[in-house]
Amino acid sequence: MNTEIKPSVPYGDMEKHRERAVVGSALWAAAGDALGWITELSRGPSGVAHRTGSSEVTRPVNWRRLIGGRNGPRVDLPAGTYSDDTQLRLAVCRSIRGDGSFDVETFGKIEVTVWPTYALGGGLGTKAAAVNLSRRSVNWFSNFFESAGQKYVNGGGNGAAMRIQPHVWSSSNLGDRMLLNVLRDALVTHGHPHGFCGAMFHALCLSDAISTGQIPEPKSWHGYIDRFSDFGRFIGLDPQLSAFWQSAWANDGGIPVTQAIEKMMSEARSDLDVVLKLLGENTNLAYHDCLDAVGCLTPKFRGSGFKTALAAVVLAYLHRNQNPSVALVVAANELESDTDTIATMAGALLGAVSDRLPEWPVQDSNYIVQEARRLAAIARGEPQDSFSYPDLGHWNPPAKQTASIGWRKGKLAIVGLGILEPLSEEYRSGDAVWQWLALPFGQTILAKRKSNLTDMIADSQLPGPRQKAKPTPQSTNAGPTPPSVRASDSARGRESIRQQDLSTPAKRITRNDIDAWTDEVIHSNFDDLALGRLLNLCIDATGSVDAAVAFSAIVAKAKLARQRRRS
Repeated sequence: MNTEIKPSVPYGDMEKHRERAVVGSALWAAAGDALGWITELSRGPSGVAHRTGSSEVTRPVNWRRLIGGRNGPRVDLPAGTYSDDTQLRLAVCRSIRGDGSFDVETFGKIEVTVWPTYALGGGLGTKAAAVNLSRRSVNWFSNFFESAGQKYVNGGGNGAAMRIQPHVWSSSNLGDRMLLNVLRDALVTHGHPHGFCGAMFHALCLSDAISTGQIPEPKSWHGYIDRFSDFGRFIGLDPQLSAFWQSAWANDGGIPVTQAIEKMMSEARSDLDVVLKLLGENTNLAYHDCLDAVGCLTPKFRGSGFKTALAAVVLAYLHRNQNPSVALVVAANELESDTDTIATMAGALLGAVSDRLPEWPVQDSNYIVQEARRLAAIARGEPQDSFSYPDLGHWNPPAKQTASIGWRKGKLAIVGLGILEPLSEEYRSGDAVWQWLALPFGQTILAKRKSNLTDMIADSQLPGPRQKAKPTPQSTNAGPTPPSVRASDSARGRESIRQQDLSTPAKRITRNDIDAWTDEVIHSNFDDLALGRLLNLCIDATGSVDAAVAFSAIVAKAKLARQRRRS
């Protein structure tokens, strides 16, 4: 497994400031994750020593960790091994198409459902979201899970905020499109304002860092919180969110989501006021004091999406004039905090403004740089190749963690992602095997499979050849973000979900259109012919599976409500 940053990476020769910033941001984010994951939940300095031989960490080292719960094997982890933070960030990278659109449907239904097979770390909320998304009836905008103490509308952890950097890297400006994609991404798994507002706060910090070449000043942070009030407007730009998600959230949350956001904004401003006061005192313990003051050292708020994003920008600001490694070491040794996620988010910020690359080993550095450059080119308006996901129309999400891996023509393969090449010994525990494996595009994973594997994987469950860039560039940074629609894009007949420009009149479908269609069905007393005709109209007008599902869900909800009133 390649875990070293090769000196051949021509960082100094990059022509564009943005590409330098994006590559640095991507590598330092992965480096922070790798360092902070060593100490995450380590139960004090003695726990760190048990893992590494030293009570503190100053750089990534080879170490060992129990994988798969108490009954899992203890696995060798090479220096620079990253965790779920970077795994999911790379999944988001792949889900951004060559024209700059975000394929949220394949991200939710393929990337997120396959991820538990190779997850290293990962919060309970994200894992619960992944399990629920594996149900065929659940889509990215309808993932209102409730199981094992986890509930979607209470999902305020940092599992979304830690992965949204690719949306910033691939956008040339701080527009509605980028912020809506950040929210779409976050809402796939996290339904509490702490989760999705934390993602938005970090995106605003990172966007400013890239565009100005400096870590944002504290005076800017209040303005980022003010932007949370735009949430309702962003929701209105997406038919699935406005027509289905918003009402479903209110039903589960007990109040309108905008009201919950107002409460969140008040809490965020209070946290920020406390932090600004501590920073003004300019003590050597400012970072620790800030963590303590906003609750990041307590189990209740350790993983909060917003508080983690705030902690990351505080750490980056305090160390803005130093090598990014200094800040990451500080984060990793603050043992009662969420060490890896704060470090990875601070690394993303500091890497965007630093002229240094990590000298540490970082797993899959070549692939990380490749994706960073691809996204930076998209931001410059240069069409790029796209990952070729399986057709969602024939996709069967894995029902459990060990269901993703099987055999294809005598080789191991993982659904959704491709053929696997073994890289290490097998680690066995019970009827399961973990092994380091290489994916065709350059990522390495420690994946779990059945020890007595007989499952065969069909072609329909595997990606096709990488989709080549289209010769005619499309604008990816102007105007509001459109709904997802389907378009044929491969000779093999696979479909990918891409976004059309809402400025095209024939495709400008709004919440009012769906409401009008719904009203007509209701007024017809749910007549079979009216319902079928308008469902066909919805499909033809939007080209979107999600829009059709949203329309159907609204009609079903209205009919059931009428039946309950009559009973």
